Amino acid sequence: MLVVFPPSVRHEDSITPSYYEDHLLERVSLLELRLSQVMEQLGMAYEFIRREAKSFHNDHVLLQSFFESLEKVNPEFSQILTRECLNIYNEKFVPVEDKSEDELKKILLNHDDKNAGLFTHLVNEGIKLLEQNEEKQAFLTLEKGATLSPQNVALFSYLAKELFRADKFDAAKTYLEKAFEIEPQNENVLLLLGTIYADEREAEKARKLLSVLANNPNTKVCVNFIWGILAAFEGNFTESLAAFKESLNKQETPELHYLIGCVYWQLDRKKLAESHFVKAVSENLGFADAWFMKSLIYKSLNKKDKEKQARQAAFEAKEAGAQCLKFMNDKKNEEPEIALPFQHFNKLNKRLLTGGSLRLNKFLREQIFKAID
Repeated sequence: MLVVFPPSVRHEDSITPSYYEDHLLERVSLLELRLSQVMEQLGMAYEFIRREAKSFHNDHVLLQSFFESLEKVNPEFSQILTRECLNIYNEKFVPVEDKSEDELKKILLNHDDKNAGLFTHLVNEGIKLLEQNEEKQAFLTLEKGATLSPQNVALFSYLAKELFRADKFDAAKTYLEKAFEIEPQNENVLLLLGTIYADEREAEKARKLLSVLANNPNTKVCVNFIWGILAAFEGNFTESLAAFKESLNKQETPELHYLIGCVYWQLDRKKLAESHFVKAVSENLGFADAWFMKSLIYKSLNKKDKEKQARQAAFEAKEAGAQCLKFMNDKKNEEPEIALPFQHFNKLNKRLLTGGSLRLNKFLREQIFKAID
């Protein structure tokens, strides 16, 4: 990339305009982010290939041994069986035109016919109970069905999704890990399991799974959102900035402008932070935390009137779950040492993604279910 400096500074020694420094820093951070994601993708791709190759080799050896033995015992029947296997293979892999198969149909198709009647009844009943908001009984019923179909990735994935929706993350993780062992390339499993690992502060595990989905148009927003939170948790705010901007490039929302503004605030780039907080509140006037962070910018710039107006707007928003309320109700009038969305990082009992801002938690969940529903 070529950088051209204005004539006024071209011949000055040791002068590089801050604009170019900032621009280059962001470009380098973006390249580092993409390189990191590609490296994780390659690692996952190698793992997929290794597992599939091992499985294929074992299956091939078993089938070869079976057909060789059968040919010695009954050559004619061996030929008939070979032809039938090829016909079944060809029928199974005919392209399906309608990709919007019902989840129930997928679950039933993944069952191996053992106790099929009971299994079908349990799954049907479980889904009906969920539709009636009878979550406890629904999960018990579906879990009974899962014991009858121990290799049913479609059921594990569906059950984990509904458990995740109900904030039962530990139970969801159990089914997702089972599904991942059987079908490690399943995108819904990768997204939900990667999200849970990130929420539990297992950054390395989370990145391995999420990297596969980083450039997928359906998952790009939520994956880079999570990646940005993980980077901020590790104190790498330049990578965090690059990740949040990747999400913003795909979908412009007040939440992403707010997060970018908070990262700029951490990097002590107040003017850029201010511009993103302005965009956040202009898109959503009730965004209390964005107003509050905006007031901190004005305080640092000694703009007392604007600080007071922004603080008042944050107070009048009366947004449930806003993190700024803790500081606004504090009689000591203490200011946060770090930006609001990163406040809970030093509390070990808090989940990384779902343990902070209620608004950001809701935003992430919406993006996840938009991608997998």
